[in-house]
Amino acid sequence: MGGTEGLRMDVWKQPLRLVRPLTISRSTTTVVENVFVAITMAGKAGYGEAAPGPWRGEPIEAILRYLDVAATLLGDDPFDADAILSRLDQRLGENRAARSAVDMALTDLVGKLVGAPAFRLMGLDATRTRDLCYTIGLDSVDEMVKAAVDAASAFSALKIKLGGPDDATIVREIAAAVDVPLRVDANGGWSARRTLDLLDEALVPCGITLLEQPVPAADLRALAEVHERSPIPVIADESVTDLSSLRPLIGKCSGIDIKLTKCGGMREALRLIHAARAVDLSVMIGCEVETSLAITAAAVLTCMADYADLDLHLWLENDPFVGVGLLDGKFVLPDGPGIGAEPTQALRSPSPGSSF
Repeated sequence: MGGTEGLRMDVWKQPLRLVRPLTISRSTTTVVENVFVAITMAGKAGYGEAAPGPWRGEPIEAILRYLDVAATLLGDDPFDADAILSRLDQRLGENRAARSAVDMALTDLVGKLVGAPAFRLMGLDATRTRDLCYTIGLDSVDEMVKAAVDAASAFSALKIKLGGPDDATIVREIAAAVDVPLRVDANGGWSARRTLDLLDEALVPCGITLLEQPVPAADLRALAEVHERSPIPVIADESVTDLSSLRPLIGKCSGIDIKLTKCGGMREALRLIHAARAVDLSVMIGCEVETSLAITAAAVLTCMADYADLDLHLWLENDPFVGVGLLDGKFVLPDGPGIGAEPTQALRSPSPGSSF
């Protein structure tokens, strides 16, 4: 698909296979189909990625429809990204995943046009990235313990997905088997009562360091109750999207998990980070199942965060991008221009002027 003179946007979708199933409290994932964009100008291409979220009301069909129109609204100045995104907001309404892909591609393109990394253009110190926390998906107790032991040899923190009948046993067994900080994430799978019981039974005795989204996203009363009574910091994930969702969370959690695809892009994430700091909330940068493109973009923002929960590119069998690196479990940002993630030969390139 083409845009107006000066900027061109191509859009395509690509299946991404996981090396093993990822199970959380609400679903099991073995393959996803993400949407990619390339915005080009003066021989340079900036890339962006959108992870569909039907549970967020953003299925892949809606993302593709949004981007089909967005391509005609780009204008000819990638340096005026705020105006471009404002134009999309006014004309297209809300689709944060698709908006994030455009924002990401513009950020990447501008960096390439001026020959500077995105972190430098944002005034960030690339040495201040955070250690990566590795996810242990829901499984049998034995399999989760085995996965935790394997991961603990390479990563300095682990996140245990919970939300089943064996939650207390899983926490106790993993805590006994590894010697790294542990976080837990129920993805909204518990009630307030269940959460408080588990805090007493296992989470506090086993030294869990963070408790992520224990109760359903919309149940802010339950979130507030858990936050008030939990000695472990409570992080809101599904309960927070973009900046407009932050105010109702003040006083109801210890911090928020910001994801590019659910908040609307890197610029919106920056606004959300600053707002969270202003109301004394900690910041986690998280992800959906995404490639090294979106993970690298998000990793840039960990320079301003407390926690980095960005490991799901490591679960992909066919990652079509190469980007952020790891050294002793900590992110190492690429020093090339733009975001720093580039396509590999596995990338399924679109035909000129097409979307599919």
